[in-house]
This record gives sequence, structure tokens and C-alpha cells, in this order.
Amino acid sequence: MYNYNDIKQVHLEPTQKCQARCPMCDRNENGGKDNKYLTNADLSLSDIQTIMPEAFVSQLNNLYMCGNHGDPMMATDALEIMQWLREVNPKIHLSMITNGGARPIAWWEKLAKVVDKVEFSVDGLEDTNHLYRQGVNWNNVENNISAFCDAGGNAKWTFLVFKHNEHQLMEAEFWAKSLGVKEFIVKKSGRYMSSATLTKKDSHQAHDRKNVDTQLLEPPTMERFQNKATKQFDDVTAKFGSMDKYLDVAEIEPKCIKKKEIYISAEGYAFPCCWTAGQMYKWWQKPGEAQIWEHIDKQPINAISNSIEEITDTFFKSIEEGWEVGPNRLKVCALKCNRQFDPFAAQWQ
Repeated sequence: MYNYNDIKQVHLEPTQKCQARCPMCDRNENGGKDNKYLTNADLSLSDIQTIMPEAFVSQLNNLYMCGNHGDPMMATDALEIMQWLREVNPKIHLSMITNGGARPIAWWEKLAKVVDKVEFSVDGLEDTNHLYRQGVNWNNVENNISAFCDAGGNAKWTFLVFKHNEHQLMEAEFWAKSLGVKEFIVKKSGRYMSSATLTKKDSHQAHDRKNVDTQLLEPPTMERFQNKATKQFDDVTAKFGSMDKYLDVAEIEPKCIKKKEIYISAEGYAFPCCWTAGQMYKWWQKPGEAQIWEHIDKQPINAISNSIEEITDTFFKSIEEGWEVGPNRLKVCALKCNRQFDPFAAQWQ
């Protein structure tokens, strides 16, 4: 595991708040009821300044806002945090991933002057984006992207492709460029696997707030837009009997070490990555039940009350012990950082 002085990149989740109800997000139950274990935590500028002293910010090459549960634009001090980071480290690369459907136009114009890039997650056009990005207002998305680009912002449009929107890819790319977007990326979802059972599924049923079925989310029909990890899953399970048995012995190549990255949650907790942090609050699993809690309960993780250096020297080292083959192996690390099954990387291939 890396040391404090080795850290060059931070993945920051500034808030758990989000106006969207994406059915494959742990923030809600398949797009329906909110995850009852979340508190809508929100990091203030003061919190960030405590977590990341200026000397630490100065050693970073990159910081990007995203997260497991919230959308960064919903953070109360998101803009002010970015402005402060820029003042402290003029050379740092700052970026944000967002659905783009909130905040006034003036906010996006100011953001364009501070960050290096904003990645807008827009999965279709006016008639389809809401089928996955439930609760996101299309007019807001369109106006905010346009305002950000017109103000000189560097925008990237990431299109998560499904059966219901694959026919719109060409039109969406044309529309994106007409708004001033500089990069259009097709994202191939790797989430057609149950996190609870580690088994593959052919579709994902979305719900509304009343638990009524909305869109049936299915993979695209065109092979070039399908996630290649689907075949990797079949190969691995055929060889080892199940994904769970493969994870017992899979060689782990930690992405956090390669990137020299840490993750800061909206509660101010420091983790090696968003995946280990994401084990804390699954809507279908009570806090304390996931493997990661065996490490959380023994070590400090709150970077507001404990230094990142202290956490990397204790909690991170504890997680590293979970990479060993044996009864205490952290399955989340084996799942996300093994060599033969990587749906995350395959999203971009």
C-alpha cells in the first residue's frame, strides 16, 4: 500500500444529495425509495480545508468530484471548494462528473472558469434521458451544458447505452457538438450483475417512488455497444464454478496503488477507493454486515477528526491485509481489481 506522501489523486464525494433516481445507483432502491441508511451528508469548504491541508493539496496532480451516492453539483459548497483548490494548487487538474440537471446558469458559468473538465452523464435525448436518469429535467441539462460551454468550459458527454437509447447515439453526438461539447463517449454498462449474489442478470427493472415499475433496463442489442465483461463472466464461472469461488483465489492488482489515489466520502471518511467505501451503505444490507466493517470498526476512517496520514498508516494497511488469499479476504477488492473480470474497464473498451 502507498504512503501519505505518495498520494497524487483524490476522488471526492462532496455530498450524498442528488435530485436523480437512477435505478442502478445505491442511493435508492432500484429508482424507488431512498436508501434509508444515507443521511444526505454534505462536506463544507471548512471540512475540506480540515481534511486536506494546503501542503497535501499542493502534492496532488488530480482531484475529481463524483461519488457513490450524490451528485457533486448538489453540494452546498461545490463551487467554493473547487475555487479554493485552484487557489492553493494552480496546476492541479480539477474535474467533476454530474447529471447536469440542477443549479442556475450563472453557477455553471462560474464553474467553467475554475475546473479543467466537466463530464456530463446524459443517457439519451429529451424523450429517453429520463428513463434511466429518473427525476432529471431535460431543459435544465440542455441549458446548463450550453451555458458551461459558452463560458469556455471543457465539456465531455458520457452516454450510457441501453436497448432503449442505442438508436440515438449518432443524433446525441451531433447534438452534443452543437452545444459546444468537445468529447462524446459511449459508456457500456457493466452493472448487469447482482451485487448480493454475484450472479449475472439479463435486465434491471426500474421503479418510481411508489414502487411501480417504470423502465425495464436492458443491454443494447448491437454487440459493439455491449460490455465485453459479459463473456468474461461466463468464462470465469465456467472455469471456477462460480464468481464467488473465483474471487477466493483471484490475483488482486489494486487500482488505487496504480493511480496513487484515495477516496473521500461525503461524511469525510477516507478509503483507498469508492468501491470499498460503497460497501458501507447498501440499501439491501444493514450497516455492519458487509466485510468492510470488520476493518472500519478497528481503525480510524474519519478524516475530519483524524489525519489522512494516520488513516493511511492504519486503516489502509488493514485493508491491504484483506488482499491475502484466505477466509478474511476482502471480496470487494477481488471483484473490482482482479485480472480476468473487469466490467468497469470494459465500459470504455
